[in-house]
Amino acid sequence: MTVSPDFAAITAVLFDWDFTLAYSLGLDVSHTARTATLFQNYGVNCTAADVTAAQASLEADISQGVVTGSLRPQKKREIIQLYRQLLHRLGHPDGSYEFAYKIYAGYGRLPHYLFDDVRPTLHQLKAYQLELGILSNHSTSVRQTIAQLLGDIIPQERLTISEEVGVHKPSQTIFRRAAARLRQDPANCLYVGDNLEVDALAAVAKGGFAGGIWIDRADVGGALKLPDKVLRITSLAQLSLFF
Repeated sequence: MTVSPDFAAITAVLFDWDFTLAYSLGLDVSHTARTATLFQNYGVNCTAADVTAAQASLEADISQGVVTGSLRPQKKREIIQLYRQLLHRLGHPDGSYEFAYKIYAGYGRLPHYLFDDVRPTLHQLKAYQLELGILSNHSTSVRQTIAQLLGDIIPQERLTISEEVGVHKPSQTIFRRAAARLRQDPANCLYVGDNLEVDALAAVAKGGFAGGIWIDRADVGGALKLPDKVLRITSLAQLSLFF
């Protein structure tokens, strides 16, 4: 029998940002189309099909050991390296670290939109006297976007951004720092994110959080058996049912 988090002991709830609370450009925009738009914003002549081809080329090289890296990196330096690899395959003349960093920072400035269930749920959690915060693997530039969309509910001092602290999820350190920023013991914190491994599992196993909530908006993980203190939801609104 799986053990659920002790919700009576929870005093704070922290959230991932991308695809947990907000999404960029549009819900129907594919990952490659989003990357293409981001690159286009910085003068890279490419289409979504071009990015798809570049990613396929890179994936083949990674699998054959020609280059190292990942198509779904979490760390700043790994994301920048991915962008540099894609720029090379797209034939762009500037594959420098500096140019790739501009693109990395630019992601946080893309048009972002909150999921419909976000503001009602956060207001409900605040009504329960829970402290709220955001912990995100992101660039500092996302602060302004978060402030515009949620600044009235979650102030800037309650944000923990990986670029600023120099560590990334799933590191134990960043979870502990995020809890400390809210002046909370990790054992009294809940973390909610759309990445099962990096968010929900890591919050419990590495961060020492009381619980990890995987928000599976696509509802693809119903058959998975989750470890103790890790739960799956398909809508953020389900959070308020735990308290």
